[in-house]
Amino acid sequence: MARVSLVVHGRGRGHASRAVACARALRDAGHALHVFAGGDAEHVLKDMYEVTSVPIVRPGLGAVRGWLGRLASDADRFAAAAPECVVSDGDQPSLVVARRRKVGSVAIDHGLALTHSRLPIRPPAAMRLYERLNNAPLALADRLVAVHFLPFEVTDARVAVARPDLRDDLRGPVTREGFLLAYFRDDNGRDALALALAAGAEVVCFGERDPQLPGLVFHRSDRAGFADHLRRCDGVITSAGSNVLAECVMLRKPALALYKRGDAEQALNARLAEHAGVALARSFEDLRPGDIAEFLARVRGGEFAAPDLVTAMPPVSEVVVSAVAALLV
Repeated sequence: MARVSLVVHGRGRGHASRAVACARALRDAGHALHVFAGGDAEHVLKDMYEVTSVPIVRPGLGAVRGWLGRLASDADRFAAAAPECVVSDGDQPSLVVARRRKVGSVAIDHGLALTHSRLPIRPPAAMRLYERLNNAPLALADRLVAVHFLPFEVTDARVAVARPDLRDDLRGPVTREGFLLAYFRDDNGRDALALALAAGAEVVCFGERDPQLPGLVFHRSDRAGFADHLRRCDGVITSAGSNVLAECVMLRKPALALYKRGDAEQALNARLAEHAGVALARSFEDLRPGDIAEFLARVRGGEFAAPDLVTAMPPVSEVVVSAVAALLV
């Protein structure tokens, strides 16, 4: 048994969902686990594990200040945990902690699919450069785990490819009950919802802010409730986050994958999903009634692909536990 620190960047459902699966797997493997988390991940994990709150370093103009703050405070923050291995899910400053403490580290990041892979759609040069600069600290990690919603070939021997774990609440019966499910990371899908409702679709939306549209069934964000509806819906209207697209693919639910103009990462996710035949990709700004009509017709006609992602790729928790074990030998 080793002392392992799991450090989780907290923006979005993906990090929080992965954190739950990886934390459980590391505990089940016999490790003494201490979780450090912020944002959504802290909220999800605080009732399950011993959690120490950490400030999130967000990309953009405030990143330098965030990094300086973390570098100044992390030594004390991690002293009590005294990790023998650090697992970082999107939290780059913790890799510096591992290097300073001279312990092994594993970095989990879906951005590795953009910088260490051969994808069927080549990311724009500017996007690749940005990701390489933004993810430069990942070079400090001893092992890298690229999490994605589709298999791909890696270009670095340190990288293992994994899918998100299929959560327990997604393992029940999968049915089609005549409604669409909607989720938008930034609660910015009101216009898309209005178009779907105008087309006669029954829509159930999960989020933080009620769009207050006539005919829309709205629920505040709830993991179990979202999972229940995902298993029962006909299709999903969603922002093109990697984790939610993976859940759609694993349950074989077609997606209308939406992205904000200028969000290169989610635009690429949407295009990759469309290329694989599992989604229709559109920007929020360019979405039109005809796009909704096309999506609904293809959903009803069963025209989207339904690959078996569960058997095609190993779950991230399994890959992380194996990587930690290799570093502790």
